[in-house]
Amino acid sequence: MATIGVDCEIILDGTGYFVKAGSYHMKQPRIRKATTRADGTLSYVDLGPGRRAWSLVILCKNDLLRYDGTPTSLTGQQYRDALRSSYSHSTGGTVLYSDPLNGTPIAVHIDAYAESVPDLHVQQVPLATGNAPALSYEVTLELIEA
Repeated sequence: MATIGVDCEIILDGTGYFVKAGSYHMKQPRIRKATTRADGTLSYVDLGPGRRAWSLVILCKNDLLRYDGTPTSLTGQQYRDALRSSYSHSTGGTVLYSDPLNGTPIAVHIDAYAESVPDLHVQQVPLATGNAPALSYEVTLELIEA
């Protein structure tokens, strides 16, 4: 089981992940409406904070290390496949999301998914060590509080 601060930074759908430095963003817009009255003054109705939205880049890289320096034992491909599975199987539903700032998991919708491979040549490194070729990915997610 993944534990934040031991072997991951966030947990999504039961799997722990590391987040690219500087890519974690959370915003919570207010639910409000501003209307101009006939006399030119502004009518402002504020219903308070809306649903939270997160944007972050998940590191799906080979040879990631836990906080104690031991390998996580997952390849970049396995991290990517777990994210892809969560995204594909959550159609019309939610997944649970935990980050270091929240003590309890939050039900979220995965609103957007985008992946990139920073360097296609990294798949050759495992071949040199006798392992199967493996890519490293960076997956950008947008999550919306359910």
